[in-house]
Amino acid sequence: MNVEYGMAVPVDGIVLKAAQLSVDESAMTGESDEMKKDILKVCLSRLADKLGEGKAMDAMTKSHELPSPLLLSGTNIAGGEG
Repeated sequence: MNVEYGMAVPVDGIVLKAAQLSVDESAMTGESDEMKKDILKVCLSRLADKLGEGKAMDAMTKSHELPSPLLLSGTNIAGGEG
């Protein structure tokens, strides 16, 4: 499924291809900041880098430290496309 700016996400999913994708998850989380999304391969690579630096737990507790590949149903695409 392709998603683009302004679209409501109809089902949960994982980002496999994207261009500067950000999502408004406030309907799900109550957090007003847009969340950056990246492809699964990049997210796993960044997590592995943080694990190697011993900073994975710090990164996982800060919601914007590592991008997520997950799209949640009921959220809205705030920018980019995927």
